[in-house]
This record gives sequence, C-alpha cells and structure tokens, in this order.
Amino acid sequence: MPQRTKFFTPIQTNMTAGKFSPRLYGRVDLAKYFNAIRDIQNFNILAHGGISKRSGTRYINEVKDSTKNTRLIPFIFSTTQPYILEFGDLYIRFYKEEGQILSGTVAYEIVSPYTAAQVDKIRFTQSADVLYLVHPDVRPKELTRTGDTSWTLTDFDFQDGPYGALNKTSTTLTPSGTTGSVNITASSALFASTDVNGWIRMRHGATWGAAQITSYTSSTVVVATVHADFPFASATASGTFRLPGWSDTVGWPSAQPTFFEERLVFANTSAEPNTFWMSESEDFTKFSPTDADSSVGATNGIRRVLSDNQVNAIFWLSSEDILVAGTSGGPWSIQAANTSSAFGPSNITAKKQNRRGVADVDVVQTDELLYVSRSTLKLRELSFSFEKDKRVSTDLTLLSESITENSGIKNISYVEEPDDKVSCILSNGSHILVTYLKEQEVVAWHKHVLGGTNILIKSQATIPSVDAKSDTTYLIASRTINGVTKQYVEFFEEAYVPTDITQHDNAFFVDSGLTYSGVATGVISGLNHLEGETVTILTNGSTHPSKVVSGGSITLDRSDVTKAHVGLGYTAFVETLPLEIAQKNGSSQGRTKDINKVILRVFESIGGLVRSPQDNDFNEIIPARRVGDPTGIEPPLRSEDISVDFEGDSDTEARIRIEQSLPLPFTLLAIMPHVEIQEI
Repeated sequence: MPQRTKFFTPIQTNMTAGKFSPRLYGRVDLAKYFNAIRDIQNFNILAHGGISKRSGTRYINEVKDSTKNTRLIPFIFSTTQPYILEFGDLYIRFYKEEGQILSGTVAYEIVSPYTAAQVDKIRFTQSADVLYLVHPDVRPKELTRTGDTSWTLTDFDFQDGPYGALNKTSTTLTPSGTTGSVNITASSALFASTDVNGWIRMRHGATWGAAQITSYTSSTVVVATVHADFPFASATASGTFRLPGWSDTVGWPSAQPTFFEERLVFANTSAEPNTFWMSESEDFTKFSPTDADSSVGATNGIRRVLSDNQVNAIFWLSSEDILVAGTSGGPWSIQAANTSSAFGPSNITAKKQNRRGVADVDVVQTDELLYVSRSTLKLRELSFSFEKDKRVSTDLTLLSESITENSGIKNISYVEEPDDKVSCILSNGSHILVTYLKEQEVVAWHKHVLGGTNILIKSQATIPSVDAKSDTTYLIASRTINGVTKQYVEFFEEAYVPTDITQHDNAFFVDSGLTYSGVATGVISGLNHLEGETVTILTNGSTHPSKVVSGGSITLDRSDVTKAHVGLGYTAFVETLPLEIAQKNGSSQGRTKDINKVILRVFESIGGLVRSPQDNDFNEIIPARRVGDPTGIEPPLRSEDISVDFEGDSDTEARIRIEQSLPLPFTLLAIMPHVEIQEI
C-alpha cells in the first residue's frame, strides 16, 4: 500500500538569524530556527531580512613588500576627510578617496619605528588631526596631518609624568640642587639606562618637585632637568618619590587608548598591566597628580589600579557616558563617584561589571559596546541592565558559534552604513560579518570569501565612503598570483543600486577588479596584478567568457566594449536548514520529504541557480534572456516571484541551495518550496 503524503507550501520570509550553529540543527523549537540558514557565503544579510550578493573588491595597489606583514589603520578627521594608513616594516603609506596618495609618481610615505612584527599590536585613538599610537615596546607616538602629503610622526611629549606607584621601600633620593640640571642620587641601586626621558617626582615636606631624566650615570645616579613649575624644595634626601610610570624599563602603555572627560587615557604597561593613567583635564601632555603644594584639584592627572583577585591586564579603554576598561577578567566602569560634582582624582570610582573577560583586540562602539571575548571565539555586547543595575555581556555568537571556525577573531570593524554590520577578520585569514540591529533583534552572521587562490585577509579598516553616504571597508588581501604570494590593498565597492533595471554596466561583482571605461575596444590592459589568472568579465553590462591575463591584458571576443569590469570571480550561495513544518501528530523531522518546485521572491536580480545540496543538477532561476525580451539590449533585472522546478531525491531534510556565480546582482527576499511530506 503506497504511503500517504501531505502537500505544503511553507515560506522562509527572512534570514535575520544568520548562519546557525550545527549544534542547533535539532532545535526546531526555537523561533530563530525559521529565520536561520545552514550556510551562507558572499551574500550580505540585509537588516530587512533578505540577502544580497555582495559587491566585489576594487584593486588599488600592492603593499610595499608582499613578503612582510602589513596592516591598515583608519584616520578619520571628518566624514569628508578620511584616510587609510598602510603600516608596514618601518614605514607608513597613505590612501584617500579610493586611491593611494602619491608624491610625484611614487607612493608618498614616511618613516616609522614599527617593524612588520610590531604593526598588529599598534593601538590608537584620534583627536582631530592627531592620531595617538601606542605599542608595548615603543614610546607612544603622535601622527599629525597638515596636508595630504604632509604627515609627521613624533614622540608623544608627555610632561610631569606619567608616574609609577609611590615608593614604599627604604630607598631615598637626593637631588644635588633644586632647579636646572641636577644629579639625583639613590641610596641603593634603582636606575637603569632605559629610564632616560622618564619623569621623577619627589616630595620634601609638603612640596612636590619634578624632574625629567636626561642621562644615566650609574644604577644610583642620573642627571635630570627640574621642571620649571615644580622645583625641588630641598637638596636633601627624600623617601617620598615616584619613578617613571612609562619607559623602556617598565614598559609603555599598550591598551587601546581613548578620551574621557577632556582627558587622554592610557593603560597597561608590562610592569603595571592593570593600571590606567589619565592626563590633566584639557591638557593631554601633562599627568601631574598634584599641584606643587600637594593639593589635588579636579583637573589633576589620575593614576589608578584596577584591583581584583587577580592581576587582570587592561586591553582596551572605551568612552561612552562612562569610561569602560576591558580587562582579561571582565569589563570595569569608571566614572564620577558623585555625579553632581566634577570628575577628578578625588571624585572617581571604578567597579567591575561582570566576569566576561576580554581579548587583546580593539573594541568597537555601536549603539552598544562590542568586544571580543577572552577566548577570541565570541563577540560580546556590553549593555546596561536595569534589572541588575550594571553592565552585562551578551554572547552575539551563541546561535552561530561555529562561525569563528575555532580560529579566533583578531580584528573587528564597524560598518554602520548601509546595513549596520560588524566585520571580523579571523586569525586564519577568514572574513566573517554580522548584521547587527539590536532594536530589530537582528543578529545575522555570514561569511565572505574573496576570489583567488589561497586567499587570506590580513587586515581591514573602515572609513566613510567618498560621498560620505555609506562606509567603505578596505582590506589587505593575500593571494597566490601566477605562483607568487601577493598582498593587495583593495576595498569593497558600494552596494549596487541600479538606476535603470535594463542597464547593468555599473554592476561591479568581481574581486581585485578594475574598470575600463572609454572608446570601443576589444583589448583590456592594465591587469598586471592578475597576470596568469583566469578572470571574470562583465562587458557593457553583459557577461563575457572568462579569459587568462597574459602580458597584463586580455583580448575580448568583441570589439565594441565601452565599459568592462574585470577581476577574479566568486560565487555567492545560501543553503537552508532542514525543513520543519509542524504536524498534528508531531514534527516533520525524520519524515521523508519531496520538493518538486521552489518559488523564489527576488528583487532587482538576474541569473542564479537552485538545486538540492546533495545533487549537482542545477536549474536556472532567471535566464539571462527569456522569450519576449527585446533583443539588442541587456536583459532587465527582475523583481518578482520566480517558479523553478527542483531536481532532487526525496530525503528527510529537504534542504535548498541557491547560488549566483555570474558577475551580476542577485537579491533574495523569500523562499517558498512546494513540498510533500510522508504521513505516519
């Protein structure tokens, strides 16, 4: 007797839960299950719910030396004056408006102290035209811009500090005088040659004096210049003193710095990993903890240790309405103890918010603060809980824990426009993103894989686009090109928005690509960066057979091309979860299902294929040209429901795979399978 079946037409209306963890494949009881997908690549998940094939990456140039580690850092003076900085081995190069800044015909660059091995540990914050840079092994720097080809990197000129802890030993210091250049003699071995340029503070009676070390004589004697505003009160011995808080001896601040209450804030030296320092209010170079008469004013500098059961290093500082310090043991809040009085050394409180430790990865600020977990395998949201009266950390990767590939997140960047995404680079070179819109409960993880062989993303940075209407993410992409590893600076083109559904010549869906626009031609040159590679081509808005780059050029099959996009091809695909349709007598899981047709709701799309993941028999979704389309013009983009026959054997999962390999737009809004389910 044949088994009875029932016919259903379910609909997946959105994919705002993103790629689901394999550990959740059985959780059909979760509402998010019906908004999730099994796998996705090279589609952006839109906050509205649909998915759209990502735009391609446009090639700018090769980094200075592809054999060495290189990093990108953003410099944003304003939304109309953003730059990208290429930090490589002992140099910095600069990019503006999607191109490299040149000095004459060569790349403009300046010398830097950071080696290729050090650039990934640079942390930074910015105030107008000055970028403040820190590294655990390098004195803090200021990078100042006065013009596109006028950049200066100098030592951060801190005054009267920063200082270490107050002396608690029996050692004393004795200055040879009270002003000018003096010898300072310690009663026991105390100094090192690496203390030079650091500051010493010493108190005689109620008066504090300060001096900057200018040279090293021995472990007990240094030469120093007394601060004009803080002369020593006596040339006698004192046991009340502070040694330099930062130096090559005790280390340099390494945490991501920030600004708070008109102060510049640093943290984490090798000697004091759980300590932060705040400059004086409205004077970023001064760290005076007291006035000369020992009085402490609201504007004085601040040094504070975050005391806990363990010495938990501070990895980043972030300023909102309060200052948040991210430590290996969890985030802390730092603010005025009495909110009705001015914040300062005598009005400050620090409280640990929770025990969800952070990693040594830069933090990003959206409507909430997002940080990488101590394991580097999770992205957490830090938000205030009125119920608990403190900030709590929520795991944004809980439903998609496999997305980090057990590799770990090494860099994050916020892409606010147009779709509120956080872009993450993994330690293994993968590129993952999450569309994040908290008020709409959208947390949708997905993955991008750029075209090319042995592709790795080494670095990223995001700045406002040229027209300031969206954000542009720049990458350093490493590939094998013609048998050699190359590192290229590229950027994601803006999302394609057609002005005419019959014209696609501006559709840019190739990676490491370039565009030709000019008189009719049959040869495209200037492709030396893709020598020996098979490239994907869009000519006058229509697909063209692939070609191999030889001598930096390709010869087309037509000679009337006035616009062409040429680059490395890539495939976008999405795969649904095992289909679940509630039955009167239980779940549909485990029951044999047969999909005979799929209706796909698309928007401004062309091309695309659909199949069962277990079957290689594809059916085209939107043919390049259909009966009735006018000839002589490009086939129009479609915004409609498309019915496609589905080739696949009956099984218990009834999964659907949708692909787009053509260099053309494809946006999917809903999936409606026609399915028969075996009755029990």
